[in-house]
Amino acid sequence: MLLGPSGVGKSSTALAYMVAALARGERGLILSFDEPTGILLRRAAGLGMDIREPIAEGRLRVEQIDPAEVSPGELAAMVRHAVEDEDVRLVLIDSLTGYQSAMPGEQYLLLQMHEILTYLNQQGVTTLLVLAQHGLLGQMSSAVDLTYLSDTVVLFRFFEAAGRLRRAVSVVKKRVGPHEDTIRELRIDGGGFRVGAPLVGFQGVLTGAPHLASAGTRIAV
Repeated sequence: MLLGPSGVGKSSTALAYMVAALARGERGLILSFDEPTGILLRRAAGLGMDIREPIAEGRLRVEQIDPAEVSPGELAAMVRHAVEDEDVRLVLIDSLTGYQSAMPGEQYLLLQMHEILTYLNQQGVTTLLVLAQHGLLGQMSSAVDLTYLSDTVVLFRFFEAAGRLRRAVSVVKKRVGPHEDTIRELRIDGGGFRVGAPLVGFQGVLTGAPHLASAGTRIAV
């Protein structure tokens, strides 16, 4: 699960994972609730990730989902068809916030996601879930908590430093084995993704308004 506020880079990061899987020869499925396919293609190209070729070759399928037209049962059948008939190995659901619109209530979403994720896990398929949180800086909240269904949770945050709005990324949960517990700066531009050194000189990065924890600490501009 990739968790954080709108615009912080969750979808772009998930897309980078998809591109890496395609480069390994795997097949992928993107279920897009929030973004038209044309905009997705342009955004990917702007980050140096052209996915038009794998789509044309049939190695990647992008489905733009309208919750008003596709029922939860139809969505589950779509996923099952992609896995069993097209040998899809990576499924990206972007986003759960949009998927929730297809559900009559939170409990239905939890049950449906539990069913889909259990199936995909049994089939050995990797699933990337994108979930937007309310707010941009400071206290964050989610409309639904699905972190307990996720083996790994990657948390994204905006924070202010040196008069600029920046991004931070950290792994807050990994179900099996140890994981890095540092908070690092994330930069996303036309050159791709850059993960910086741990923000060891700051306290309160996840609050959005950090302060220097030690004298003389600097952050690159």
